[in-house]
Amino acid sequence: MSREYLDVELPLIDQLRGLGWSHYINGSVEDPKVTLRQNFTEVYLESILRTKLREINLRDGEEWLDKERIDDTIKALQLNAKNKLLEINKQVTEDLLLKGHEVDGIEGWNGGRSQIIQFFDWENVHNNQFTIIRQFRVDCPPGYDKGKGYIIPDIVLFVNGLPLVVIECKSPAVQEPIIQAIDQLRRYTNQRFESGEVHDKEGNENLFITNQLLIATSFDEARVSTIGGLAEHYLPWKTTYPEKQEMICEKLDVTQLSEQQRLVQGILEPKNLLDLVRHFVINQTENGRLIKIAPRYQQYRAVNKAVERLKNGDTRAIDGEHDKRGGIIWHTQGSGKSLTMVFLVRKMRSDYHLQTFKIVMVTDRKQLQKQLAATSILTGEKVYVAKDAKSVNKLIESTTPDIVFAMIQKYQDQDLKAIKADEKMALDQLTSTTKKSSRVRNANENILILIDEAHRTQAGDLHANLMAALPNAARIGFTGTPIIMGKKKYTHDIFGEFIDRYTIKEAEEDGAIVPILYEGRTAKGALKDGATLDELFEDLFAEKSKEELEEIKKKYATKGDISEAPLLIEDKAYDMLCHYVTHIMANGLKAQVVVYSRLAAIRYVEALNKAKEKLLKQSSLISEADKKISDEELVQKPLKKQALIQAYRQKDLLQKIDFAAIISADNNDDPTWKEWTDHKTQETRIENFKKPLIHSNPEKVHHLSFIIVKSMLLTGFDAPIEGVLYLDRSIQEAELLQAVARVNRTGFGKKAGLVVDYYGVAEHLKDALSQYSQTDIEGALTSIKDILPSLRDAYARVIKCFTTHGLDIYTDLNECVHLLESEKLRAEFTVKLKKMLALLDIVLPRPEGLEFVKGAKQLAYIYARARNQYQMNSTPIGKDVGAKVRQLIDDHVIGMGVDPKIPPITLLDAGFSDYLEQIEKQAGKRAKASAMQHAVRAHATQNMDKDPVKYAKLSEYVEEILKNMHEHWDEQIKAFQKIMDQELTQQTFDFEDEKQPEMSEEYKPFYNVVVDEVFKDIKLTEEQQAQICGVVHELVDMIADELTETFWESHKAATRESLKSRIVQDLFKSKLVPITKATSLANKIMDIAQANHEALLKL
Repeated sequence: MSREYLDVELPLIDQLRGLGWSHYINGSVEDPKVTLRQNFTEVYLESILRTKLREINLRDGEEWLDKERIDDTIKALQLNAKNKLLEINKQVTEDLLLKGHEVDGIEGWNGGRSQIIQFFDWENVHNNQFTIIRQFRVDCPPGYDKGKGYIIPDIVLFVNGLPLVVIECKSPAVQEPIIQAIDQLRRYTNQRFESGEVHDKEGNENLFITNQLLIATSFDEARVSTIGGLAEHYLPWKTTYPEKQEMICEKLDVTQLSEQQRLVQGILEPKNLLDLVRHFVINQTENGRLIKIAPRYQQYRAVNKAVERLKNGDTRAIDGEHDKRGGIIWHTQGSGKSLTMVFLVRKMRSDYHLQTFKIVMVTDRKQLQKQLAATSILTGEKVYVAKDAKSVNKLIESTTPDIVFAMIQKYQDQDLKAIKADEKMALDQLTSTTKKSSRVRNANENILILIDEAHRTQAGDLHANLMAALPNAARIGFTGTPIIMGKKKYTHDIFGEFIDRYTIKEAEEDGAIVPILYEGRTAKGALKDGATLDELFEDLFAEKSKEELEEIKKKYATKGDISEAPLLIEDKAYDMLCHYVTHIMANGLKAQVVVYSRLAAIRYVEALNKAKEKLLKQSSLISEADKKISDEELVQKPLKKQALIQAYRQKDLLQKIDFAAIISADNNDDPTWKEWTDHKTQETRIENFKKPLIHSNPEKVHHLSFIIVKSMLLTGFDAPIEGVLYLDRSIQEAELLQAVARVNRTGFGKKAGLVVDYYGVAEHLKDALSQYSQTDIEGALTSIKDILPSLRDAYARVIKCFTTHGLDIYTDLNECVHLLESEKLRAEFTVKLKKMLALLDIVLPRPEGLEFVKGAKQLAYIYARARNQYQMNSTPIGKDVGAKVRQLIDDHVIGMGVDPKIPPITLLDAGFSDYLEQIEKQAGKRAKASAMQHAVRAHATQNMDKDPVKYAKLSEYVEEILKNMHEHWDEQIKAFQKIMDQELTQQTFDFEDEKQPEMSEEYKPFYNVVVDEVFKDIKLTEEQQAQICGVVHELVDMIADELTETFWESHKAATRESLKSRIVQDLFKSKLVPITKATSLANKIMDIAQANHEALLKL
C-alpha cells in the first residue's frame, strides 16, 4: 500500500465511518459495477438515489413515489451541458437540491396539487445515506478525453447517491502536497482549461454538477474550497464546533488534532455537512464573474452560536431588564463579515423557532443589501429598503417576517457643506431621539436588529431610537475592528456579550488576510501634528532655496492650504509613483491614495499624470550601462536610480496606467468636478480598478491603477488587487484600522499589503492602538523594518536544511544538491525557501534586504539543480514569489546554466547525454548516477499507462540496481545506460523473464498484460508463447479496425461495451484465459488500447 493511502486516505475514511458514513466502497478502475454503476460515465449512484427519494418523501408515513415521478426527478438533474459548470451547479443547487423538484400530485391527496420532492431529509439527518467511495473512476465526456480519458478522484462522498464532496489526498512526504492536490482538483473540474493554463479539457464536469465542497489534504495540512477556487481560496478549517476539540482528541486517541482530523470533524460530520450545504454555500457574482463560496470556519461558528443564543437566551420580559438573545460578533476586516450576516439570515429562515422573525438591518452597504436580496429568493421573501423615517416606521410597524434595510451614509466628508438630501434625512431621522420619533412602533419579541459596524459613534443614538421603537427586539452588533477598551462596557450594555471573536492575528495565520506593513516616506520619517510651518516645509521642500520657501509659506498659510498646495502635491505624487514603480507595479498590484480633501484628490490626478510623463522622460535618458544593469546590481543602487531603471524596464506598462479620483458630490461643485463625482462613472471605475493590471488575456486587463479618495472607499471596499495604500491625511482609531484593511485582502499573488505614510500617521499610531486590547490589535499594522527579523529567521531556517548535515551552501554545492535526493527533505526545503523568498520580495529593493540576496540566489540555484536532477514536476521556484525576487533569481540561475522556465530534460530528449556529461563535470559520478536513476523512474511513470507490466517491472528493476550496486556509481551508470540504450532502440530489457516472440512494438503491451494476468510465475514454452502471440495479434487487429478519432468519447460508450464483450468472448474461446479472468483482462486491454490510441490508429 502507498504512503498516501496509509497516512492520509485510510485515517480519513476511518474517521468518516466513525462519524456515521456507514457505507464504504473501495472502488475499481476496471469494473463500474463495484461502484453501483452500469458504466464509468455515470456520476450518480442511481440505485441509492431512487431508494432514498422514495424513503424520505412520504405520504402519511407511507411511500408513494412511482417510477415515472422518480425518473422525472432524476432527469431534472441533467441540465444543458452547453452552460458553464458553475452556472449549471448554481442552478442545480438552488433550484433542486435546496428547493426540491416539483412533480405531479395524486388524486385524493392535497387536492391533487403538485408535490415537492426533496433530495435530502434536512431535519432528520440519519434518514439520509452517507456513502464513501475511494478511487471513483469517471470517464471523460466528448472533447474532455485527452490523455487517459478518465479521472480517478481519491475519495468522493455521496449523500443519497449524489456526489457532494470530492477529496484529493497527497502523501505529506511529497513536495508541496496541498498545491499538488489543488492542481489535480482544478484539472478534474477543467478549471485549468478555463483559465488558459492548458489547451485541452482534461476533466469531467458532470461529476461536479451537484458538488458543494472540494478538499485537498495531506493529513498534516487540509484545505477546503469550492469549484473555481484557486490555491489562495483553499483555507483551513480550525474548529470542531459544536463539538469540543478535547472530546474529539479523546475519541481518536490523539493528544492533538491534525488539520485533516479537525476539518473532517468540523465539516464532514453528517449534520454539519447538511447544515453547510443548506445555509452556508452560496453563489454570487463578482466583477461580472460567477463564483461559488464556502464559509470560513469562524463564519460557521459565529452563525451557529448566534442562532443558539437567539433560541435559548432570555427575552427582556423574562430577564426583567435586558434582552439576552443577542451580542457582538467581532470578525476582523477582510474576514467576510458581510457574508456572515447573509448566512445568519439564511439559517434563521429554515429554523422553525426563528423563521417568523422580522429582521431589521442597519447598514450602509448596498452590496450587503444585494446579497440578502439574493438570499431572499431562496426563502421566498422580499427585502425592503428604507431611506427615510416615514418608510422605516411603516416597515417596522408591520408584523410580517420580512427583512428591512435601514440604509445610512457610511462616512461623510467633513469638507462638504451639504449631503444629498435623502441620505441626510435618513441619517438624521434614523438616529433621532425626539419624543415624536421615539414612541413604541412594534413591541413584538420576534424581531432581530442587526447593526453593521456596531462600534461607530452613531451607534448609541441609533440604538436609543431603535430600542424605543422596538423595545423587545433582540440585537446583534457586527464589527470589523476591535472595540476601544473604554467603550467596551458601553457597547456590551447595548448588545450584550461577545458571541464570537476572530482577531487580526488569527485571520493572518489562516491566510484569510495578508499582513499589513507600514512605511514612512518623508525626509524625517513623518509629519507631526503641531509641527511649525518652517519644520513642515524644510522637510517636504528640502531641495528648495530659502527664497522659494518663503514664497510658498506666504501663499499657503493654513494646514488645509498646505495639504492642497499643488507644488506639494506634485512632489508627493512623483515620489508615490516612483515608489509604486519600484515596489508594486511589477507584481501587477494597484494603489489607493487617501488625501486631505476633495480638491486635493482632483489635484492628485493631475499631479500623477504629470509625474508619469516626467518619469517616462527621465527614464528614457538613463545611460546604456544602466539599461543593461543586472537585478543584483540594481538592488544596490539608490532608490531614485532604481525607480528610473524600473520605469525604463516597464515603460510600456507605465505608459498605459491611469489615475482617477472617487469623491462625493456637493450642490456647489465646480461643473468640471462631475467627471469625478458622477455615481455611474464611479461604479464603472471601481469595477475597472478591480480588474488585473497584468494578464495573459488582454480583454481582462484594465490599466486604472490609482484611485484617489478623501473618505469614500475606506470601509467595506474589497479590491484584492490593491497592494498599497498611500496616506496623505490624518486618520485615527477605528477609521485608521478600517482604512489600512483595504490592502489586507488575499489574491493576485499578494504576500503583504503596504501602507505608505506621507502625513505622519505613525505618530498617532501608538496612541491610537494603545486604546485597544493588545490581543485585539496584534498584527494590525507592522513597520516594514519589523519584517527583517522574520526574514532573518526564515533565511536561517532554510539554511538549516543543509547546516544540520554539516554542509555549506557555497563550498558544498554538489553535496547540497545530493542531499535533496530525499523527497521529504526536498519538500521541506521547498516550503522554507518559498517563504523566505516571499519575505525578501517584500523587503527588496530596500537596502535592508541586500544581505540576503547572495544567499537567496545560491539557494534558488540549488533548487533549480535539484529540480532537473530529480525530475521534479513542481513549478519553477519563482512562480510563487514576487516579480522582484523572481527576476533576480532567474537571471542568476540562467547565468549559471540552468533555465528554470524549461522543464527537466527527459531520458528520450536529444540533449540528455550532453546533460549527463554536464552533471558529471559539475558534481561527479554520484550525481550523474542519481540523475540517470530519476530520469528512468520518471520515464517509467510517464509511460505506465501504455505498458503497465513492462514499466512496473522497470521500476522494480531500478530498486534492485540501487540495492545491489549501493554507492557503486560506475556500475549504476553502466546499468542505467544499458536501460536507456535498450529503450531508445526498443530492445527487450534484461530484467524481462522471457524472450518475447518477434512482434511489432504496438502489440507488446497487450502480450505483456496477458502473460502477467494469466501466466504469472509460469515458465512458458515456445508453443505457448506463439499461441499467446497469435491471440494478441487477433485482438489488437480487431481493436485497431474499430478505432476512430472519436472512439473514446462518451457517445461511443455502447460501441466500446460491444468491443469489450467481443474481447471477453475471444479470450475465453482461445482456451488460454479462464472465464473468471476474462472480464478483468478485457478491461485492462481496453485501458492499454486507449493509452496507445494514436499508435493503434496507424496500424
